[in-house]
Amino acid sequence: MRKAFVFDFDDTLATTTARIKVMDGAGLVTHVQPRDFSNFKLNAGEYFDFTEFRDDRFIKDADPTFLMYLAQEVSEEDQDVYILTAREDDSADAIQSFLASYNVNAKTIHCVGGTQKNIPQKKREMLLTIMAKYDKIYYYDDSSDNIEGAPEGDNIRKYQV
Repeated sequence: MRKAFVFDFDDTLATTTARIKVMDGAGLVTHVQPRDFSNFKLNAGEYFDFTEFRDDRFIKDADPTFLMYLAQEVSEEDQDVYILTAREDDSADAIQSFLASYNVNAKTIHCVGGTQKNIPQKKREMLLTIMAKYDKIYYYDDSSDNIEGAPEGDNIRKYQV
């Protein structure tokens, strides 16, 4: 039986101090925690600043969560591990390096940030692609929107953490 373990990164496999800034024309308005991003609505004239999420130091200094130990275990058993994150592509190398420091070998790091589609929709599309290759998928994410948006099926188990 071919199994895949799919993990979100921020607040699922690791916690960082990186925050999303909400800016307006006058400057900083507030900070948004990664777990609150999917539900956060901008007011007129506001925009997101993801600068901290492009800074590799925040990934390098991240703290692993309890799920890192599961990722280590399944990686050591030669099960396929995927990362499915709302970060942008420029974070993939830093995430790969962070995982390697915990002996986790990710088959692929899918970064779905920086697109016009909403994050739950992009994660759903990637999960459907992954599901087509495996008999069983285990998906872990801290966002209820991402879990609810994930595909249904007999071959996927979804866990909100």
